Amino acid sequence: MSGSSVENKQRPVILTRPGAANDRLADLLEADGVEKVWRWPAFTITLPEDQDIVSDRFAHLDDVQMVVMASPAAVAAVAHWVRRWPEHITLATVGEGTAKVIKAAWGDDVKVLFPKGDAEHSGSEALFALVKKTGVPMRVLIARGHEWLSDQLIALGADVEKLACYVRVPIELNPRQIRDLEKAVNGPSPIVYLTSSDSVATMLHAVKVVPGAREWFLKGAAVTIHPRCAERLKEAGFEHIEITGTDDERVR
Repeated sequence: MSGSSVENKQRPVILTRPGAANDRLADLLEADGVEKVWRWPAFTITLPEDQDIVSDRFAHLDDVQMVVMASPAAVAAVAHWVRRWPEHITLATVGEGTAKVIKAAWGDDVKVLFPKGDAEHSGSEALFALVKKTGVPMRVLIARGHEWLSDQLIALGADVEKLACYVRVPIELNPRQIRDLEKAVNGPSPIVYLTSSDSVATMLHAVKVVPGAREWFLKGAAVTIHPRCAERLKEAGFEHIEITGTDDERVR
């Protein structure tokens, strides 16, 4: 992402993931000499208003065989309530990146089911194929939505419960971010790192507060980790799209 050219190092790099993952990559890019690294998470992750329901559910998991957490945000939220998983629970996620976050949260010994390989071989479809191969659990708890996966598991006879254990609050640019954007729109187009399909529309909406910013944004290079997000970027109007891996060293 930083590349080796002086021009690339002068382009604003906009990072849109939530939490510590965004900061880690930002630190790497700044160490590489990138002049403008903007830490603009598309969503801020907060806990739900009624936390008692979530707390009670995670305290009583005897009837659950599998817990699905599809993103690092889900892992961070669930870790607020769960310090250690019961031995009968298998965790599941959509790719290697989030599997690493799960192991970082609960240790290498935790049982995690996930599709291996790069981002092109990850996602809900890949996880579903793996669950079918290994055996569909009787009862599955999904941390927050994920309608497609839920529907597929139900069709195979699983009892699926969706638990709203966190809330995503879309970004609204603060005064400093608006000033930075106003200065940047007449200069080199940005490099934008977007890892979820939902973040595409969210970021395009957020930058509309500055005249010409949306057009400037779309002229930039969009970097993502999954073909589905790449399709969403193309639909939104991005012309320069690159798919990379989930590892920060590859992204940079």
